[in-house]
Amino acid sequence: MISGAITSVRRRILDRLVLRPSRHEIDPGVQQRVMLKWGPSDETLECFVQSRGKPKEPLDLLVIKFPGTAGRAERSSHFPSNYLSIDNSEVWTWNPPGYGGSSGRASLHRMEVAALDFWRQMLGSSRVGPSTRVWACGNSLGCIAALRVASEVDSQNRLGMLLRNPPPLIDVVKEIARRYPLGQMIHPVADSLTDSMNAPIIAASVTWPCVFLQSELDELVLPAMQDRVIDAYAGHKRVVHLQGLSHGAVATELHEPLIRKSVQWLWEQTDGHQ
Repeated sequence: MISGAITSVRRRILDRLVLRPSRHEIDPGVQQRVMLKWGPSDETLECFVQSRGKPKEPLDLLVIKFPGTAGRAERSSHFPSNYLSIDNSEVWTWNPPGYGGSSGRASLHRMEVAALDFWRQMLGSSRVGPSTRVWACGNSLGCIAALRVASEVDSQNRLGMLLRNPPPLIDVVKEIARRYPLGQMIHPVADSLTDSMNAPIIAASVTWPCVFLQSELDELVLPAMQDRVIDAYAGHKRVVHLQGLSHGAVATELHEPLIRKSVQWLWEQTDGHQ
């Protein structure tokens, strides 16, 4: 009982170390705001949607996005659908619990549970037809939510993933703590992370085709750390090295040819005939 209470406290501390929630107003641009219900208490999930094509026709591509630790859905873009010549697509980006207009407290556990519910609702959309490709996209911490979802869904020929700078959280937290006096005291907190949110462990069970985008100069999730997740990943994969970019830097026109090629590779891998 005491050990359980200690673990619970450590996980609360881990939430505070890892998550950077915000609720201030952000202009979503052309995106449409949609509120979903999730969980037994009908909590709210705030999502933002970008649509292309005819609204009542089945989708060619549904993209489900999970932003990073300080990310917000309002800032989402058309990526990766903007690299494809397709007629009908939707990009859904969520604000996890505790972020933006989504209800409740921000925590890794609530993020995990809500991500699974969010994914199920998206797959149940009336616009998802038998030929619709469905891609999960994660940025930094959002990669863990995407991997968690994928670990619960049987591999299908039309499911794919794009992950940028995926973090093995235990390693990342310990590396940052190492820079401070007595930083090793935080190790038990990092080790309290559940296996179900431990990226290298989850990645070993996921077989969807995946594109990994790796920032060469990532100062937060070091490339060597990202490699632990990439090497563990069980599915077909392609790694794109984003030269000269730090963790949160935006890709430039110099990177676009490689990114475009990788997105088109994923499109081919999820055509339903693999």
